[in-house]
Parts: sequence; structure tokens; C-alpha cells
Amino acid sequence: MMSEKVKTIIVSPSLVLTGGLKAVLARSEFVVEECYTSVPAETDASLVLIDPVTADYSSVFGLDAPVAAVIHSAYDRESLSHFDVVINIYDPTPVVLRKLRKIVSSAPGEDAPPDGGELSPREKEILVCVAKGMLNKEIAFKYNISIFTVMTHRKNISAKTGIKSIAGLTAYAILQGMIDIEDIK
Repeated sequence: MMSEKVKTIIVSPSLVLTGGLKAVLARSEFVVEECYTSVPAETDASLVLIDPVTADYSSVFGLDAPVAAVIHSAYDRESLSHFDVVINIYDPTPVVLRKLRKIVSSAPGEDAPPDGGELSPREKEILVCVAKGMLNKEIAFKYNISIFTVMTHRKNISAKTGIKSIAGLTAYAILQGMIDIEDIK
């Protein structure tokens, strides 16, 4: 078991789901700091639990924390593939805690080295759009791809650069000469 407390937020429009998650986590190292009905603009939490029925849940991938989907019905695999882990409401408590511990312990810290892979041409295009302040749905429309493909590219960009925040990715794009500072909204 992990010894330090893990700041956790829950994002769900359901009070029942939120209450159940709080009860499951109550006797563990996961401390629920806040519950939201929509994705917050920023957080200092170390873990985000989100109900994928939350409006515009894709913005959760811009937060600097591992993201766990908490599902209670059937979802297509592609939309769930963007999450660090998927928890089903029918999972027993030990399974839920094991899954959460795994993603928190394997989450890259700020000092973790990036995997060193070079960004693909499409990832560079997506990075430029992110740096310009475009939303996932705007990027998807611009390149005629699904919003889930955009989220996959963003996740790969973060893995390759070791940077999760939009501000950090913007600075990276500027330093790499992909974008001029004047191009930023």
C-alpha cells in the first residue's frame, strides 16, 4: 500500500456515483479533495476520476494527472482507450484500488524523462493547434478526424515530450520553432 495521501478529484453529474466513489476510497490513501459536475479548468490533484457522460469530458486530458474513467454502462473501446484506466462500477473495491494505485505509481512525475520518440508530422500539426488555443473539436474539424483521434495524438504528444499542460506544450512548440509567439491567442 502507498504511504502518502493521493489528492483525488471526482468529475460526475451523478451524486450517487460520486457518493459511491467517496465511500470506496474513504479507507484508502486516495483522498477526495473535490467533486465537480464538469471538468475544472485546472487542479493540483494527483488523480482524476471521471464519469464519461460528463459534458466535454475530453478537456480532462489537459489536466496534469492520470485520468480514470468510471463507467456504469456500455462504451465503445475507442473512446475508453484514451483513459489511463477504466473502472467499472461493478468492480470490487480491491480491484478499484489496485487499478488506481497502478496508474498513480506509473504516472510520470515532473522529473520523469520523456520516452524520446520524435513527434510525427501529424502530431506536430496537432501540437501547433493546441498551442494556438484550439479545442479538440476544432482540431478534429480542421483535419477531418474524430475527436478521439485528436485525443490520442495529444496523449502521444504528452508521452513523447513528457509535458502534459497546455502552457508547457505551448512553450515547447515555441522553443522548437513550430510556432511564433505572435500566433498565440
